[in-house]
Amino acid sequence: MTDKFDCIVIGAGGFGSGTLYHLARRGCRVLGIEQFGVAHDRGSSHGQTRIIRQAYFEHPDYVPLLVRAYELWRDLEQESGQPLMHLCGLMLAGPPDGEAIPGAKLAAHRHGIAIEDVAPGERLRRFPGFRIPAGFEVLYEPNAGYLQVETCVRAHVEQAAARGAVLKTGESVVAWQSDGRSVTVRTDRDEYHGGRLVIAAGAWTGTLCRLPVPLRVVRKPQFWHEVTSADYNASAGAPAYYFELPTGRVSDPDARSVRVTSPHAAFYGFPALDGRCVKVA
Repeated sequence: MTDKFDCIVIGAGGFGSGTLYHLARRGCRVLGIEQFGVAHDRGSSHGQTRIIRQAYFEHPDYVPLLVRAYELWRDLEQESGQPLMHLCGLMLAGPPDGEAIPGAKLAAHRHGIAIEDVAPGERLRRFPGFRIPAGFEVLYEPNAGYLQVETCVRAHVEQAAARGAVLKTGESVVAWQSDGRSVTVRTDRDEYHGGRLVIAAGAWTGTLCRLPVPLRVVRKPQFWHEVTSADYNASAGAPAYYFELPTGRVSDPDARSVRVTSPHAAFYGFPALDGRCVKVA
């Protein structure tokens, strides 16, 4: 049996579309299979924007990956001819003994990432739209901002197709198998053969990968709040923001009480891109 594709990618969301693009860019014959459409509303890349930053408080080891990601996003912007990454800056606020502030400082120190300590007397002037609790530290990362994620997915798919990638949309994978040398993927419409398989199926990964560990899909709500002040507008220089709170109490929709999920809770958001609404998650 002759392989038709060098690689088959299941799912064409944030990860799958990027995989399609970079494989096609390297000259691979690649097929993507997406059960919905491009940039649909059922995946984790829905909702217009995602924060991108380099002073990664989760761990300094992420920083080299992020530096490379910035280069690749700029490359994709040039190839697609449209803006994707907007570096409006990120205001990071939280307790000095929390996770975010010390972690961001550590990542910035180890990798030479530019961040600024914003003194209490400067906060209201620089960020007039925010009420920052007493005792919080505030950092500002000027080289952070947001990605237009749905536009990013479309750009990856379009540029992959321009390099010969094939994308099947509205087609669901029923089963797949591998003999160690090639893979066969069967959908509700057809059967495909390839040398390798990449599964980037998001919420459907647990079923497709046949994992021994159960995966539970949870909803992550995003909110758009109407604002009347220009202090929140991207056009006025408002930054993206991240607040870490010293307590982690959140309501559980499946219980009658409130449960503590972690010692710290956080919320983040973006400036008003349309001048009307601020996104909070």
